[in-house]
Amino acid sequence: MNRRLTAAAVLFVAAGARAEDINYKKLYSDVSPAVVLVYGEQGEVGSIGTGSIIRNDGLVVTNAHVILNHDTGKPWEKLFIFLKPEHITGRSDEDLKNGFAAQWLMFNQGLDLAMLRIVNPPGNLPVVQMSDDSSIGVGEATAAIGHPEQGAKWSLTTGRIGGEWSDFDGVKGKDVYQMETSVNRGNSGGPLLDGNGYMVGINTCIARKAADGLAIVGINFAIKSSVIRKWIVDNGEQLAAAPVTSPDAAPPPAAVASAKPAPEAQETVPTPGTAAQEPPNQIAFVQQKKPDSGGSPTPNPIVPISARVPAAPANGKRGFKSTEPVGRILSPADLVMKHAKEAFDDLDSESAKFKAVRGK
Repeated sequence: MNRRLTAAAVLFVAAGARAEDINYKKLYSDVSPAVVLVYGEQGEVGSIGTGSIIRNDGLVVTNAHVILNHDTGKPWEKLFIFLKPEHITGRSDEDLKNGFAAQWLMFNQGLDLAMLRIVNPPGNLPVVQMSDDSSIGVGEATAAIGHPEQGAKWSLTTGRIGGEWSDFDGVKGKDVYQMETSVNRGNSGGPLLDGNGYMVGINTCIARKAADGLAIVGINFAIKSSVIRKWIVDNGEQLAAAPVTSPDAAPPPAAVASAKPAPEAQETVPTPGTAAQEPPNQIAFVQQKKPDSGGSPTPNPIVPISARVPAAPANGKRGFKSTEPVGRILSPADLVMKHAKEAFDDLDSESAKFKAVRGK
């Protein structure tokens, strides 16, 4: 054995290593129970999307286009939320047993954000912690969990942030990440996660076809968590909710399984340089009719929700195990030396020891 052979052996071990040595299995185990399937229904028509529980009493954030019936431009008459089962089987009759009625609380079509609550939820639900994304940038390793069309429910995909875009599609304050992390129809509304398992964005749209018809791949967008946090701050004190009524029973799994994913908010690349405009339909709140009057709707009582955004996560690390700076990409030579030092403390010292033994 010589130094060259030792390095080659180490390179083989390190072949699958990444700059950020993320434990994706742990990340998925920690976060996926707080990711939900959102199902909207009206008559014989329905669609599905993804959402994240951000408060343990059943507050869920998703995309506005997930809860809107695109034929009417209004929220689905019936909304349901399905919690993740302990084991995914691929059989809808098994995977979609844990369903609850849901109520929409507010939505913003321009920002493509919506807030729901689970009606009569189980206690102490798991939550997706929302990151303060100020330190997140290009090169960051990310993951997404959702329900991609033709894929398994609660699927995990991985990738990196490739770019940033302010006032996306000409909407003021709609700041997004462009990422290679694979998402498809059905992932809409689901979390984009950093290596710690914290939500840094909401997956919102994909680019699949250019203006001239040319196919586009690997260009996906997520609304930054800073936009979501500001939206909650701006509207937290006004957040209205319908009174809890007798909830509709969750639909049979077959109805959900046969539903199409919510159409993407956008499937072509937006035109850069568009002047930013205030988001259309800036805010819409759920309303109720005056009791026994048949009159016009009136705002509902304020939900007891703090105007403050969810607290930034603690510094503890759940799925991220790297000692490398965030976003650093290691060369093959870096990987060899990094893993060699972890294995032997010092490659030169080990080589010297080997030579000394061989010389006896």
